[in-house]
Amino acid sequence: MLSDKVTKLSWVYQLYRLGQTSNLRDRPKQVLRAILEHIVEGFGANSGTLALIEEDNQPLTIVAGIDIPEHVIGSKIELGSGILGLVAETGQALLLNGDISNDARFKVTVVRDKSSRPRSAMCWPLKIEDRVIGALSINRKDAAESYTDVDLENGGVVVNLITVVIENTRLHRDQERRIAMLSKMNDEVRSVNKRLEDAQNQLLQSEKMASIGQLAAGVAHEINNPVGYINSNLGTLQKYLRDLFDMLAAYEQAEPLLAEHAEVLRNIGALKEKLDIAYLKEDVTALMSESQEGISRVKKIVQDLKDFSHVDEAEWQWTDIRKGLDSTLNIVWNEIKYKAEVIKVYDDLPEVECLPSQLNQVFMNLLVNAAHAIEDKGIIFIRSGHENDWVWVEIADSGKGIPPENLNRIFDPFFTTKPVGQGTGLGLSLSYSIIQKHHGRINVSSEVGVGTIFRVYLPIKQPEKKADQ
Repeated sequence: MLSDKVTKLSWVYQLYRLGQTSNLRDRPKQVLRAILEHIVEGFGANSGTLALIEEDNQPLTIVAGIDIPEHVIGSKIELGSGILGLVAETGQALLLNGDISNDARFKVTVVRDKSSRPRSAMCWPLKIEDRVIGALSINRKDAAESYTDVDLENGGVVVNLITVVIENTRLHRDQERRIAMLSKMNDEVRSVNKRLEDAQNQLLQSEKMASIGQLAAGVAHEINNPVGYINSNLGTLQKYLRDLFDMLAAYEQAEPLLAEHAEVLRNIGALKEKLDIAYLKEDVTALMSESQEGISRVKKIVQDLKDFSHVDEAEWQWTDIRKGLDSTLNIVWNEIKYKAEVIKVYDDLPEVECLPSQLNQVFMNLLVNAAHAIEDKGIIFIRSGHENDWVWVEIADSGKGIPPENLNRIFDPFFTTKPVGQGTGLGLSLSYSIIQKHHGRINVSSEVGVGTIFRVYLPIKQPEKKADQ
């Protein structure tokens, strides 16, 4: 066969170099066929077949062939079936000589006519330690030159080298695939974690607002009781004072009848002067008026707290959102009154199907943000209107404005330009979610040094199916 030792070593080295330097990952079919061609040529064979096991305990797949039909490439061979299957199953090399043209094991994969059937064949397992990853066979038609055990042994050395190249390439390809898969999974996990974190924090913020609403409703309810009886008592006290004043006036009319009793009259005059009855009558009236006005203001605050919280109105309902705007404005008035003049321009609006307490949270966030944007003294405009099947509410301020690079981020959770400890970055994010839940939209425009305008659009009627609500 290859009698010259130098030639043989050179051929083996060239074959190994072919496997090492060829881009087996990018062109596996072409390179594997080239390797098989070198082996067939080196051993003076007429044909050859290379089959690999793609996965453990799976059939062999023919990946390259010399002098075999093209349609055979890609076909499967069960372990133990045919020469390749037998060698892959046993893990032992096989040498066949003599009249093997009728050997049924050669007919399993390739149907050959008599002239092309092999007279001598060698088949080796492709083994990594004790694991078989495939099998390689070569066949010779010339009966005069049969293969020997030396050929089988030399071929085993060559096949072992090629096996290492194939396995390393496969491992590298699998590693790249796993790395890509892990990278994709990591990206998906990060994305899911980010969404979960955002959802959790929005839920916490929403629960926090709901708790504040419940607290406000509870406080309003508790305040409402004493305010009720104080208001009632003030009304009764005012009636009693009128009666006392009427009685005092009657006594004053009877004073001339006491002329005979100068001492008594003098004592009464001195007491009237000491008590300053005229002033008391005037001041008591004023005190009662101021007290009733104070109680009316407390009742208004309590009502605004109840309107803001809407604890008993957790379902979708039709409401006038201008009332929600006014009650919310009163609740946050302490944040605004020292910073801005509020100008309201309300258009006539139809009632809107909504969750009032959640919309009030949106209005509160926008109003507080508007106040915080004003550094010294400014103006906050509250406008409303409607277009076709939509209503809109606009809150504009004359504050410092939002830089262009931040406009696309203001609705992101945790994004805030406020100093540490003064903002969570969840107010606008929660507001955005609430408006989306209402199937509306929220637009913002801003100019640094001029101010910012938020406009909320809401459909008058919600779609029939309100998902996840």
